[in-house]
Amino acid sequence: MNSYIEQIIRYFFRHDVSDEIAARVQDRLASAGDEADRAFRELWDECAEAPADDDALTEAYQQLTAGMPVRTTVGRRFSWLRIAALWAVPLLLLGGAAWFYTSATKKADLYAGIVSVHQFTAYGERRMVVLPDSSKVWLNGGSSLTYPSRFVSAERNVCLTGEAYFEVVKDPQRPFTVDVNQMKLRVLGTTFNVFSYPDNPEIVATLETGKLRVDVTNRKEPYILTPDNQLVLNAQTGHVEVRQVNAPDYSVWRIPSLYFEETKLVYALQQIERTYNVRIHIQNSRYNHQTIRAHFNADETIENIMAVIKMLIPSLNYEIDGNDIFIR
Repeated sequence: MNSYIEQIIRYFFRHDVSDEIAARVQDRLASAGDEADRAFRELWDECAEAPADDDALTEAYQQLTAGMPVRTTVGRRFSWLRIAALWAVPLLLLGGAAWFYTSATKKADLYAGIVSVHQFTAYGERRMVVLPDSSKVWLNGGSSLTYPSRFVSAERNVCLTGEAYFEVVKDPQRPFTVDVNQMKLRVLGTTFNVFSYPDNPEIVATLETGKLRVDVTNRKEPYILTPDNQLVLNAQTGHVEVRQVNAPDYSVWRIPSLYFEETKLVYALQQIERTYNVRIHIQNSRYNHQTIRAHFNADETIENIMAVIKMLIPSLNYEIDGNDIFIR
C-alpha cells in the first residue's frame, strides 16, 4: 500500500493546486526526509521514457530549483528536488519530441506529391511555360527550366540554362529567384530577360519593369537593377558591367525575331543556330572579334539572314548545305 507521503506526491504532480496548497505540500515534504526521496524514486522508476544525460539533468535541476519556491532547512538541499528534475526531463523531452513529430508530419504533408518539373526547348523551338504561381516564362531555343510542381518554400525558386523571359506574379511574402551560372536573381514581381548558355561566357540579365537584385558569385554586395539596366557577367574573367539599354530590344526573340546590337559575330551565329536549328561551322579565325548590328524579323529565312550578314561583312564567304552552314 502506498504511504501517505507517496499519495501526497502523486497527487501533487498530477493535479493543479493553489499556491497555498503547494506551499503546504512543500512544507510537509521538507520534513519527510528519506521517505519523500523514496517516493520520488518510485515515481521516476514508473516513467517509461529513456533517461537523459547528466548535462540535461543538471540543467533541468537548476531550472527547477530556481523556479520553485521551496522552503529549506539550514544547511540542507533536498535530494527530492533532483528527483523532481529527473521526472521533469522526460516530460520535456516527450513534449519536444511530440512538437517535432507534429511539425515534421505537417512538413511531410506539405511536400507530399511535389515533383521536380523540367521544361526543355530544342533548337528552333520556343515555348511559353506557366509556373505554379501563374508566373509566365518564355523559353528560347536550346534552353531548360527546372522548378517544383508547387511552390511551398519561402522562395519561389527556379533554375535556368539558356535564355528566358520572365513575367513574374507579385508575391511580397515569397520572393521569386532564378539560379543561373554564377548568378542568382531575386524579384518580387517584374519582367526581365536572362541569357545564360553554356557555350557563351557572357551571362546577361536585362530588366524591363520593377526591380531586380542580382547576386554574383564571389561578390559581397548585390547589384540592384532598375528598368533598362542590363548586367553582363563574363563567366571566364568574373568581370561585371552594368549598362543602360532599351530592355525590350533584348526580348523581341519571343515574337520570334533576332536582335543584335554590336554583338560578336560568333555569339550572333550561336543565336541563329538555336533559332533556325542549323549548325554553323566557322572555318576562319579572322571573324573571332567581328561584331554586327542587325534586326531580323520573325519571317526571315536563313538564306536572307546569311545574305544580310554577307552585306555587313563583305569579306565573309559562306555555303549552305542542308542544315549545315560553312563560313570561310
